[in-house]
This record gives sequence, C-alpha cells and structure tokens, in this order.
Amino acid sequence: MEPRVVELETHLKYIRRDMEEARNDAKSIKHRLAYSAGAAAVIIGLLGWIANSRFDQLVMLLNA
Repeated sequence: MEPRVVELETHLKYIRRDMEEARNDAKSIKHRLAYSAGAAAVIIGLLGWIANSRFDQLVMLLNA
C-alpha cells in the first residue's frame, strides 16, 4: 500500500505545480490585456486629438 500512497503524493505534487503554472499564465495574460487596452486607449485619444486639431485647421482654411 505504501508505494501507491507515494505515487499518489507525487501525482498531487505535479498537479499542484501545473495548476500554479496555469494561474501564473492567466495572470500574465490578464496583465498583457490590461496594458494593451491602456495603450489602445492612449493611441485612440492621441489620434482623436490630432484629428480634432487638423479638422479645426481645415475649417479655418476653407473659411479663409
């Protein structure tokens, strides 16, 4: 009976290790998504600001 217990303990150790790796991978993906969303928001904001400033210049040129 003792070898079977040792084998089960070994399997549990590997399962715990694999679960910890899966948790770390999920955290990494979550952080990457958050950074990507933040970067996208900044880029869209900058493009909107540039488009808005250029639109004002275009309207000024058309009125002149």
